[in-house]
Amino acid sequence: MTLFRAGVFLWSLLCASQTYAEGPARIAVAANFKATLAVLIDALAQSDPASQSNYQLVSGSTGVLFAQISAGAPFDLFLAADSARPEQLHTQSRFSQHQPKVYAQGRLALWIPGRDRPWDAIFATFEGNLAIANPALAPYGAAASALLEAPLFQRAPRRIQGNNVHQAYQFVETGNAQAALISLAQLLQAKVPPDQYYLPAQVQYPAIMQKRILLSDHPAARALDQFLATPRAAAIIKQAGYHAALARE
Repeated sequence: MTLFRAGVFLWSLLCASQTYAEGPARIAVAANFKATLAVLIDALAQSDPASQSNYQLVSGSTGVLFAQISAGAPFDLFLAADSARPEQLHTQSRFSQHQPKVYAQGRLALWIPGRDRPWDAIFATFEGNLAIANPALAPYGAAASALLEAPLFQRAPRRIQGNNVHQAYQFVETGNAQAALISLAQLLQAKVPPDQYYLPAQVQYPAIMQKRILLSDHPAARALDQFLATPRAAAIIKQAGYHAALARE
């Protein structure tokens, strides 16, 4: 009897340790997509209410998250703001079993709060600081930098850089910048009036193809990865300001 109880006790400890080790799926998500991912997880939880507590979101610039994953940070799914970093991870043997997949195509928006002149006049006479994400770390920053090489403004504005698009947005909110080139999705999420932002033609900057890659076989991460390929997820992604037609495999 004593041996039986001891066996049951050891078995319960083993099960508890396995549950603890599994824990919530850790999701690394580019700053521009964090709010949209939270909506997607809510939608997934409607069919499985218990799943909502299965995710821990960590957001930042794609470059910083990539560096953390490469250094061994224990993430289960990576939603990048580009295609290059997931593809680079796929070349590493520990991640080679899962193919990177497109989940969205992002759009740049030029945000000028309180705009009181036509856009043509602003492009001709803009003075002030323009916030962008760091091009070396954030794909939206790289796209913004490429756009600024085109003749959008007649005079090159003074640039200030945030680590990611969220920080670039904050520069405008705090008055440290008078304009920002950031993600359209951020402005829609913040309910910024459409007359306060301008959508540059997408041929003027490199396509922002956003890919995801599974980094483990965590069940919750796999469930989320599969959900992102559904029509329901595509509709949510489109509503958030991305090209939903490209939220496909």
